[in-house]
Amino acid sequence: MVNCSEHFSQEHMTENEIEDDQELAPKDGQRGSKVALINGIIDHPISNEVRGVPETKFSPSSTGETNQEQGASLHLPDFEDKCPPGGSDSVIVYTTSLRGIRKTFEDCHAIKFLLDSFRIVYYERDVSMDLEFREELWRVLGGRVTPPRLFIRGRHVGGADEVVHLHEQGKLHGLLDGIPLASSSQMCRACAGARFVLCSSCNGSRKVFKDDQNDGMLFARCCHCNENGLIKCPICCC
Repeated sequence: MVNCSEHFSQEHMTENEIEDDQELAPKDGQRGSKVALINGIIDHPISNEVRGVPETKFSPSSTGETNQEQGASLHLPDFEDKCPPGGSDSVIVYTTSLRGIRKTFEDCHAIKFLLDSFRIVYYERDVSMDLEFREELWRVLGGRVTPPRLFIRGRHVGGADEVVHLHEQGKLHGLLDGIPLASSSQMCRACAGARFVLCSSCNGSRKVFKDDQNDGMLFARCCHCNENGLIKCPICCC
């Protein structure tokens, strides 16, 4: 069925309009090539370089930092002098292995991942495995802070945000200069990297038989392990 309005409009077109319409219409051999060209443009967008516009690329200067700021490097004396026990010439990180607070656990994992990537020797002190480490951390920093906390040669570098920011700026590597490299990536055969093992005196029960039972008590608190019935690994934590 022919559309009357379309038929009427074609009859009243002038000769010039018909010629213009024919020139704009694609030829039989060109229809397929134009469709392919359009598909090619969609699949491969025209770059700024083809359009004559210079292509923008990331550079450190585009972040607003001056050349002097980019070249500035940090040194350990620039950080707060807070030395945990045994940390004057080593790297110590306080963490927690509890997953109760997801962000805290992920922050601890992020710092450990960075330190492992540098293949250096560092000492992890898990506050969830031993309350002594938690009290030690609070005593060093003078308050109830939450892990993770990184110390390098007796200097408090900071938490996860500060450490990751230093790494992104390329400054963390310089702070670790001179730290001994790990001899191997194999886990400890005794604790499998947990740095704690069950107490051999009480088998983790925290109770031992008493020699003197005059008070009627059969058991006493084990004096060799912590509140979790664990002791520090005698191989990797000596």
